[in-house]
Amino acid sequence: MDFISETMTNKPEILLVYTQRMVRGRTFEMIENLGILTLAAQLNANGFEAKAYTGITTDAVKTIEKMKGRLFAVCFYCDFDNRSTVAAIINYLKKHHDFYVVMGGPQTLHMTQKDLAIYEADAILKGEGEETLLAWLNARIQGKDIIVTGEIRASQNADYVYLEDFSQYALPRNEDALNYAERPLLSVITARGCPYRCAFCFEGGNSKKLRMRRAEEVLNEIEERLKRSHGPRYLFFCDDTFTTNPVRLRKILSGLKTLRETYDFVWFCEGHPGFLVKHSKLIGEMIASGMVRMQIGMESGVDEVLEAYGKQAKPADIQKVVEICFAEGLPQLTGNYIIGGAFETEATLEATTTTVLELLDLAPGMLDLSTTFIMPLPGTQIYNHPEKFGIVLEDRECITAIEDFPVNHTQGLSLPEVCMGRSRFITKVSNKMKEQFAAGLVPKERIRQDFKLAFKYGLAAGYLKFIYAKNKVMVDYYKKLIDYDGLLKEWHELSEDEQKNWIIQKIPDLSMIDIKALTQNEFECLRYSGKVTISEMTEILKLSAEKMKKLLMKMSDDYLILFSEVI
Repeated sequence: MDFISETMTNKPEILLVYTQRMVRGRTFEMIENLGILTLAAQLNANGFEAKAYTGITTDAVKTIEKMKGRLFAVCFYCDFDNRSTVAAIINYLKKHHDFYVVMGGPQTLHMTQKDLAIYEADAILKGEGEETLLAWLNARIQGKDIIVTGEIRASQNADYVYLEDFSQYALPRNEDALNYAERPLLSVITARGCPYRCAFCFEGGNSKKLRMRRAEEVLNEIEERLKRSHGPRYLFFCDDTFTTNPVRLRKILSGLKTLRETYDFVWFCEGHPGFLVKHSKLIGEMIASGMVRMQIGMESGVDEVLEAYGKQAKPADIQKVVEICFAEGLPQLTGNYIIGGAFETEATLEATTTTVLELLDLAPGMLDLSTTFIMPLPGTQIYNHPEKFGIVLEDRECITAIEDFPVNHTQGLSLPEVCMGRSRFITKVSNKMKEQFAAGLVPKERIRQDFKLAFKYGLAAGYLKFIYAKNKVMVDYYKKLIDYDGLLKEWHELSEDEQKNWIIQKIPDLSMIDIKALTQNEFECLRYSGKVTISEMTEILKLSAEKMKKLLMKMSDDYLILFSEVI
């Protein structure tokens, strides 16, 4: 290609892209794609100038167009969700530009020679690409047309490449993201592969053996990335298997606890309920080392359904984990329920809903629950044999949906019934959460903790997003309380002496309050706020100490006032 000699006057520029269809605010934009960040690090360590980009399709094309004059290659990450998008963009780029276009990612596992015509890329590289992508690009720089391991050619298919020793490769750097601006989230992966074989899971259905990084390597990566951070971070352990090995897990927990003495961060991981029930003491150790949020596989409240999925956990295990997490003070436990999955009927939906409402009763303020429809991912048991799960696939390739509409139904439920089942489930869960909050069942400590995690670490859970955040007075109250940590206190935090001598401080602006709803005493407290102590206010209102206490407790519960030592 004519552009090569010009490009080689500088380091060859590579853009690694993960893009999906045009729905802003989806999870893929919030969580860094560690696959392309890791490849960027490997290329940058070997003479290239590589950047990673994540965004919706239109933005991705605009970004490539802006960089087209200096690009040596554009490399696309392809998964089940973005196949059609990647194919369309590559087709456009090959018609209008000369730079190389390479494709990789998990979806390539199931690609063969026929996909060369569909995607029209210069190369489709199957598998983990730290070595193969570097080798392919280096060959093109040298003008060679070599075949690298894992490359599909017209004359032959290729095996998927699995790597074993990850320690020899450069560590991912957030700064390698195009137009990088630091956010609290910091993604980390500690293993590849999965030992479980859940019927609906791509990783479990397709991966080879579990390959775990040594605890020391994981901790070294975290420390190196924290050193380059400028604010509090929220570590997001991406792999499904973080809790698989208790010995390695404890080493990581010890290291995280030590790192938190120097760096300000909290963390999230996924845990397997079957494992956690057997090693329940680990939950407390995980929380003590900074875990503030954990996800466990919930999927269904029906034993037979979980057994069909191959979950290796029962509803009773899930309930036990919920109880332990709540008792240990975990701020947030999240889980997902599949609606319209294996053998789903009106009866199984009702049973699952009953189970979930009971879990909410066990842990008010902690659970952050979501729902999904079955996605028949290639290589999974549900994709290969849906009939064994009582599932009818209407759109096996999911062309008609972006995970927001079912592409299958069951023998007991039609597509509209699956949709209605999800709607009813969400409504009942939402109503239960609202009832808990209205009844004062959510501990104040949990509410405050949720706001702290949101304001400081960018971590907003379900109760906050759908209930607390709708009350602007409440948001303002906790914002001030957390911003002025220790300088402002709630009523229940005051000592007996402070309940006399500290000063009442009005929190919300009067424009945010319905003045007519206030009693005269409440209005006077707000009018004199910032000027008098509690004792002085008691005298002004001519109230007994007990009545004054009740007044301030109510105003505090209504998020109207806090207390400070000085004016």
